Amino acid sequence: MPVFPSVEWFQAVRTAANADPAFRSLGTAEAQVGVKVGDDVYVLDFDAFECSGVSQVEEYYLVDVDFYLEMAQEEWRSLLTNVRENDGADSEHTFNTLDVESGIVESSNPFGMNNFPRYHLTVQRFFDVSAQIETTFE
Repeated sequence: MPVFPSVEWFQAVRTAANADPAFRSLGTAEAQVGVKVGDDVYVLDFDAFECSGVSQVEEYYLVDVDFYLEMAQEEWRSLLTNVRENDGADSEHTFNTLDVESGIVESSNPFGMNNFPRYHLTVQRFFDVSAQIETTFE
């Protein structure tokens, strides 16, 4: 059972998302998306109809991603628990809602930040698919 956050957890979700017809039906995405969980930082590479890669990086790398999602460990746990309980985020736990309420989407690149509204459904579905992954938390 993968632990969140870890490369293994993101790889398990990546495999499930790439096999998910609903994920692929959202269309192409060309973006590097950072995920900041406390002090841990991960990058998800979205290319065409799939998540093509997952890596753990140092925080300074976030200047190179299109945008990143930043929440504390407890907030991520709440989100992922909600996703698991509802087989996808409810309206209070979508990245759009969380960004409006708490400003969780960040970017050092204004052009990259434009990719959040463009690809948010793909990123949301990626995390919604995590409902299929047995997850333990640090």
